[in-house]
Amino acid sequence: MLTAEILRVVNSAFFGAKREVKTAVQAVTLLGNRALRNLALCLAVRDAVRPGAIPKFDLMSYWEDALRRGVAARLIARRVGFDGDEAFTLGLLADFGVLALFFVRPDLAPQWPEWRKMGPDERREAEQRSAGLTHDAIGLQLARAWNLPAGIALPMACHHTPEAPVVPVHHREACRIAQAADYVASIYGSEDATAALARSRRVLGQLFGLKPEDADAIFEAIPAAVEEAAQSLGLRVAAQPRFEEILRAANQCLVAANNDYETLTQRLEQALEEKRALMRKLEEANRKLEQIAFIDPLTELLNRRRFQEVSSGEIQRHSRSGQWLTLVMIDLDHFKRVNDTFGHATGDEVLVAVARVMRETLRQTEITARLGGEELCCVLPETDEPGARVAVERLRMAIEAIDIRTPAGKVPVTASLGVVTWRGRALTQPAVEATLKLLLDTSDQGLYESKRSGRNRATHMTVNS
Repeated sequence: MLTAEILRVVNSAFFGAKREVKTAVQAVTLLGNRALRNLALCLAVRDAVRPGAIPKFDLMSYWEDALRRGVAARLIARRVGFDGDEAFTLGLLADFGVLALFFVRPDLAPQWPEWRKMGPDERREAEQRSAGLTHDAIGLQLARAWNLPAGIALPMACHHTPEAPVVPVHHREACRIAQAADYVASIYGSEDATAALARSRRVLGQLFGLKPEDADAIFEAIPAAVEEAAQSLGLRVAAQPRFEEILRAANQCLVAANNDYETLTQRLEQALEEKRALMRKLEEANRKLEQIAFIDPLTELLNRRRFQEVSSGEIQRHSRSGQWLTLVMIDLDHFKRVNDTFGHATGDEVLVAVARVMRETLRQTEITARLGGEELCCVLPETDEPGARVAVERLRMAIEAIDIRTPAGKVPVTASLGVVTWRGRALTQPAVEATLKLLLDTSDQGLYESKRSGRNRATHMTVNS
């Protein structure tokens, strides 16, 4: 029976004997012991699992994939100078462990349709997740149980890892062919033909230096060769999709992907513009929040909290540079009388006018603040006492020159000032806080002296710490 089957296969179109082989002796003479062994092995594997042995498992689709791997391995082998019939056997047996897995674990068989759509590595990972082992590991166990030679056992076990240290150098070519055949076969079952094509071309180029057009020639030959191999081995498979159909589907996917990309690009640009608009609104909101948090709403000068933060920073900076720093405390003279005589609205107008004069008279680097009520303050960076006297006098005169008129008459506006000039070192936070308190207290003393001495004047003091 086996002899008759071997003779039938040998004389088939797929194996292509040059003349009819009528006896086993002729088969051995023409094919050689090794080829005849491979053929017998293929037939034995074919008969290992009969239809219906695994419930709810599509055995025909398994053999279809196995034949694709075998045919792909044969076509690759012929391109790289490897024995084609040996390669066919390797490709056919490479994933036999999958069949053995389903035979032992029939509960996993319903996952087969999804596994078929995956790439080789992705399918292997799915096996590991579901069963805790993979088809190549099972293949190694089967090869040992069947006493298969290393030339077949190693590709069954190592076609995912052909460069592994356990693979002898002279067997790596066979493992690489089995690996590449697995990728090539996946083109015909993958949901993403575009990715499968690109991946297979890349693998064939990396492993064997094949050009894309050489790879496509292999892909194109596979469907007809699978049908011939199935007929030769007595296996039933569906009509094979031609490579042109796969290529057309891949191109359609590319067109759809390009359209999706353009749509996605437009949406992304729109989203970016919306993001930029949102950022502008957020920046504006942050500026408003900053004004609320740090700016006095009436005078638009810094408030007390922000003044203390900025002044502390200036004290630290001047501590490092060794430069002089001047702090000026300003209090409007008889401001309560202004409110009582001309009204609080006029009092507010006076405060706004004084704040404007402070900004216009002092340098932009100087810090101006409203500490509360009619009490104003400014910090003059890098200003010694002679410089402070000039700047403060110019400010005092500008305040005195403010001209506000009401139906009740001209509003008198003057200010008393307490000025302290400091140079020292305050590098720690406690030292900075203590220095700021010292400057505020000292300038308050100067301010009190200016009021006691007749108002509308400045009193200067110097502090070293």
